[in-house]
Amino acid sequence: MNNDSVKVAWLFSAMFMWITFLGFIPNFFPGEPIFLESYIAVKIIHLVTSICFIVVTRSNEATRIQFIQMFGFIYMLISVIGFMGADIKIGEQWDAVIRLNLVNYLQFSLGIALSAIGMILMNRQKLARSALVAV
Repeated sequence: MNNDSVKVAWLFSAMFMWITFLGFIPNFFPGEPIFLESYIAVKIIHLVTSICFIVVTRSNEATRIQFIQMFGFIYMLISVIGFMGADIKIGEQWDAVIRLNLVNYLQFSLGIALSAIGMILMNRQKLARSALVAV
């Protein structure tokens, strides 16, 4: 059994958990712009994302790969909405979720990385299946 998708899911789970933790650290440089906005809604989104990646490690490989790809596309969509400058307001705290700034570039890059990793894992899974059928 190929467990690369499990490793990828755990890696991204740890990354989002770390980002959640960083959101609780205050800005030590007064007057300087902060890179990670620490609104509670953003922290909750990162925490839920991390938990989703943990849950998906218990599923089969095809589901893990689909989740990784789907999550990449969702992140790219969020960043495109942010690039367009559309403010989606669902309360004041949600205003920070989608906004035009450096985070949109980071989210778009993360979306591309997740989608590409998902496609690579899917191709490896297909190659492994075809090798088993050929034997």
